[in-house]
Amino acid sequence: MIYSFLGWALESAYVSASNKTWTNRGFISGPLCPIYGTGATLVIVSLTPFKNNLLLMFLGGVFIATVVEYVIALLLEKIFHATWWDYSQMRFQLQGRICLRRSLEWGALTVVMMHLIQPPIQRFVAWIPRAGGEFVGVLLLMYLMADASVTIMKIFQLKEKIARLEEAGLGLCEKMETINLFEAKKELLDYLEGLPIAEAMNNLKTRLEEQNGQLMKLRTEERLRFEFFLSEMKDKLEKRERILKKNTLTERRIAKAFPRLYFKNYNEAFATLKEELLKKKKNK
Repeated sequence: MIYSFLGWALESAYVSASNKTWTNRGFISGPLCPIYGTGATLVIVSLTPFKNNLLLMFLGGVFIATVVEYVIALLLEKIFHATWWDYSQMRFQLQGRICLRRSLEWGALTVVMMHLIQPPIQRFVAWIPRAGGEFVGVLLLMYLMADASVTIMKIFQLKEKIARLEEAGLGLCEKMETINLFEAKKELLDYLEGLPIAEAMNNLKTRLEEQNGQLMKLRTEERLRFEFFLSEMKDKLEKRERILKKNTLTERRIAKAFPRLYFKNYNEAFATLKEELLKKKKNK
């Protein structure tokens, strides 16, 4: 738990400095980063016998931390069908999940941890009464499990929300394709999506009238068809806006903490949602 907290503090400080604003980097909402706790535990158990051999300790840290990072990245991709970090733009990387530079940093951090951080932590833990330490440990473990469960549930809800947003966007495109009034449907659709619904509908109606003359001069069945089209477009735009505007603190935190996060099947829809989430966070 101690290393989970220290890992969270390290990650959050680094990302906050990069973003020039406070960023909670953890996967869960609380101040814990379990991947660091897992890696640190494996390093301590495996490399304590080699504490006096800096080279072996460094190489062991590189190997253990890299394996942990790769496995966690793979599990997150399989569970959520999303990529949480991506090293594909860096040299000597593997499938975007790990890279040489980060692995070397893990090795250096292992040496620092084992020689400078672990000794005082070991003394501190030894000073804590056994019964009290076990009680606090159980409470923290229960908190971690509860926080992780809520976060996982929220991420699945986010994924479902992105799917609905993608469906709404496809519905708009399909409606545009059913008529032959626009030379560039996608460009007009992008323009309309960036406007408030009332203004978007006024612009759409104006464009219809420009292309076909005054709406009132059309035959009754054509006028009804256009009015029905406008009504459907309004419904779809309102549905899309409702999805975009209704978001949670967890969604905003994740969008900010993981800038390289993308959902494989809904990346365009998530990019639209993330823009809205980050915009709302800046306005607060």
